[in-house]
Amino acid sequence: MIRDVDNPAARELREKLNEQDYVFAPGLYHALDARLAEMAGLDAAYMSGYSTVLGQFGFPDLEMVTMTEMVENAKRIVEATSLPVVADCDTGYGGVHNVRRAVREYEKAGVAAVHIEDQTSPKRCGHIAGKQIVSREDARARFEAAVDAKQSEDTIIIARTDAYGSANGDWEEHLERGRIYADAGVDLVWPEMPDPSREDAVNYAETIHETHPDLKLAFNYSSSFAWSQEEDPLTFQELGDLGYKYQFITLYALHSGAHAVYEDMKNIAENAEEAQFDLEDRYLGHETESHHQLSFVPRFQNIEAQFDPEAQARMESSAGFTEEGEAVLSSEQDDD
Repeated sequence: MIRDVDNPAARELREKLNEQDYVFAPGLYHALDARLAEMAGLDAAYMSGYSTVLGQFGFPDLEMVTMTEMVENAKRIVEATSLPVVADCDTGYGGVHNVRRAVREYEKAGVAAVHIEDQTSPKRCGHIAGKQIVSREDARARFEAAVDAKQSEDTIIIARTDAYGSANGDWEEHLERGRIYADAGVDLVWPEMPDPSREDAVNYAETIHETHPDLKLAFNYSSSFAWSQEEDPLTFQELGDLGYKYQFITLYALHSGAHAVYEDMKNIAENAEEAQFDLEDRYLGHETESHHQLSFVPRFQNIEAQFDPEAQARMESSAGFTEEGEAVLSSEQDDD
């Protein structure tokens, strides 16, 4: 039963889904990336499951991380940004009671939306061979339980189906699962695709909208595919026009960061301090130059000064970062 609990992030995301051609969220796994996404002007942040288990634990996406670990990561991301956060809820982490608890724990963490999939447990990334889906009856129960568990009517439930490409599913099952989950009351259906086929994406949207014309869809512009090597890759706008209103790239930030960090690690291993000089050439003068600004040091300095009468004097009489962004020495130290 839905309680009257406010979820402003979910309300904001709903408005964007209703008003924009599409909403895009980069996949990420830690708080700083969410803050960078906000600085860059993106619509939302997506706490990707694969990104979280690889980036935080070094594991593959085989449901080796618990619900509480995932929720804790989501909480850190939510606290770091004002963007609506969509979170991976895997299979719901067990039976209907587990699903209900997971939805409520994510709501308490402040996420705007969760997605739950119809794989058996332990699940696996949709692009790792060996996945299976639960029965239609069990899947419907899973999603009905998730919808019923919401404490805010604004919280968004996304149902993912892995029927197409699973060991016990096919294309027709993929479509029928979408219809079943829509009828169960979810807000969006995410049909996970095993390849970057334009035809499949178009066919799915057009076919399911014959019976559910107002159904919003989600699309994983998956990092498992080399979109740039496709002869005619799908565009975000095309997908939005087809009804894929929520779009995301699961491991966008992880691939971006892994590539950049590896290149810089290799550089410093080979070139010592010259690698630091090279890195400075890229970040000095850039929006990301000051780690103090990225971590909101001025805000925390102001709070400290508000409650500690001696804090301002200590900051003024010592070397370090100031609200103006400069490393300075006090006049007394200068005299020395």
